[in-house]
Amino acid sequence: MPELPEVETVVRGLRRSVLGKTVTDIVEHRPGTVRSSYTDAEHGAITAVSRRGKYILIMTSKRRKFIIHLRMTGKLIYTDDRNSTSSHCRAAVIFADNSALIFDDVRTFGSIRIIPEESLSPQIEALGPEPLSRRFTADYLKEQAQQRKIAIKTLLLDQRVIAGLGNIYAIEILHASGIDPRQRADTLNEARFAAIVSNTKTILKKAIRLNGTTISDFRRIDEKSGSFQEFLAVYQKKTCRCGNPVEKTTISGRSTYFCAVCQR
Repeated sequence: MPELPEVETVVRGLRRSVLGKTVTDIVEHRPGTVRSSYTDAEHGAITAVSRRGKYILIMTSKRRKFIIHLRMTGKLIYTDDRNSTSSHCRAAVIFADNSALIFDDVRTFGSIRIIPEESLSPQIEALGPEPLSRRFTADYLKEQAQQRKIAIKTLLLDQRVIAGLGNIYAIEILHASGIDPRQRADTLNEARFAAIVSNTKTILKKAIRLNGTTISDFRRIDEKSGSFQEFLAVYQKKTCRCGNPVEKTTISGRSTYFCAVCQR
């Protein structure tokens, strides 16, 4: 699933490619992919593209808001030819200059919602602070941990606590912090919370610079891969950098990789 760095990479690509373009039509190839509050296609010109957690937000001059969630395998592909398609095209946003934005999704879990700009989305309103924001501090994380008797990795994956983190980056952050992902969150000391926050910001910034992690499906809007996978320490690895074997377990239904020597 695309996580914060991958979604941020897509957002930056969209800003370069579609800002100012006027939407003339949305073609739905799979029913249910696009859910709109409007019956017309006069959405206006794209005025802003942003991200909240793993959601892509597109604003238009008609005061309409596109909320795009890529889910497990969704991706956006920009093309200069409105007649272009992809292997798993579910919908296409058509622009006045005949370029298009293809929504490709193998597993069909992704979606595009179009609502009035002033309308609130309950899913987005429930999100916790952005991990790269000033709100995400060691004190904040410690306070959240005291309220939940759960594994620290489970806490990091809770979108109500931190917006945008997913399985890959939670695993890498805990490895960099030297913390066993199974350890109960409310047993960590202040130094460990500080390490998590610091490593979260460092790893996410590096992943964004490298256009995210491509393990299987993720691609930029120009169909190129990210390259942060070349720097993964333990995710889907057999051996840790320290030379000891990487162990695999399941936490909250997600595959989890860690080094029992480096992470205690």
